[in-house]
Amino acid sequence: MNTIKKIFFLSIIIIISVTACKELKFPDKIFEASERARYERSYSGADSLMVQWKNSFSSAVANRLTIGESNAFTFFADQPEQQAVGYSLELKKGDLLVIEASGVISPAKIFVDVLEPGVDTDKAKSKLLENGKFTRFTETSGLHKVVIQPEIGYRNTFELKIYTQPSISFPVAGKGNRDVQSFWGASRDGGGRSHEGVDIFASRGTPVVAVADGFITRTGNQGLGGKQVWLRDGILGNSYYYAHLDSVMTEGGRQVKTGDTLGKVGNTGNAAGGPTHLHFGIYTAGGAVDPYPYIRKRQVQISGSIIKMPAGKFIKSGTSFRSGPGSKYEILILINDKAPVKILTAAGSWYHVKSTDGQEGFLQKDRLQE
Repeated sequence: MNTIKKIFFLSIIIIISVTACKELKFPDKIFEASERARYERSYSGADSLMVQWKNSFSSAVANRLTIGESNAFTFFADQPEQQAVGYSLELKKGDLLVIEASGVISPAKIFVDVLEPGVDTDKAKSKLLENGKFTRFTETSGLHKVVIQPEIGYRNTFELKIYTQPSISFPVAGKGNRDVQSFWGASRDGGGRSHEGVDIFASRGTPVVAVADGFITRTGNQGLGGKQVWLRDGILGNSYYYAHLDSVMTEGGRQVKTGDTLGKVGNTGNAAGGPTHLHFGIYTAGGAVDPYPYIRKRQVQISGSIIKMPAGKFIKSGTSFRSGPGSKYEILILINDKAPVKILTAAGSWYHVKSTDGQEGFLQKDRLQE
């Protein structure tokens, strides 16, 4: 058989093989990276339990509950019917979302799903808590839904914390949020341009430091920024811009670590004659972004002891379900009659409950009775 015939027959075999594979209709998600998808495929228990588990997830995604940026809950996972909990929270590009669980009995699987604004549920990439912790850099600003769900059969109460942190270090040594006094988008040159960064005020000579590991792409003394340093990080690929420096203490091509001193605060460039400060900017592949969410320092709620499950599993007549753990949150529904509920989590004196008809909300402990 000559070479041309061999190529012809080989082509026929490939076409037949591809056609056969299409007819077999392999699942589109057979190589899905989602931990939830893997778990569902490998689960060998009763189908009814898996159906209930998946339904609980869908219910958690669909609820209207919201939380702030720092939260600590007791998760009551010691109940016969497995429940997922889902909360929406506002995140900004640059926030680092952190989820922690303490008191989980190893090697239990605790699933975490984070749904970005406008993203379908089936496109979410589930992850597992690793050593009791999960972190995620926020790429898209908006309302995100976070869903936490233990694996089927897990029966143990644990503490759950959901909060945000800055994703990079603060660029001026010894300074913090109150020293940022000019923000992203502020008018410049009589409205001719807007501020593409934040200004952090400090005394002349205060060290400015690397906010991430990376390398110096260039330094200089020119234009509006005066003495300046450009740092490129090695993970996100962002460029960090330090301007109006009094002095530069690094050079192009140098590798730096987080916290290394790059220069000193000054007022060079178009800041000459004004108060000394650092202009700090972040440039991504899509252009300049607001740096403040990346660097804003925030308090983490102190861990508390596990809250004991209350004896009361009924709500009093005339009880309001609120969208979050506090009186500032909106009322979702008013329950007129005494009714049984499942208690899912507790945050201080506020309890996240679910009625028999699937209504979810927060109420204060004194609204529960036996």
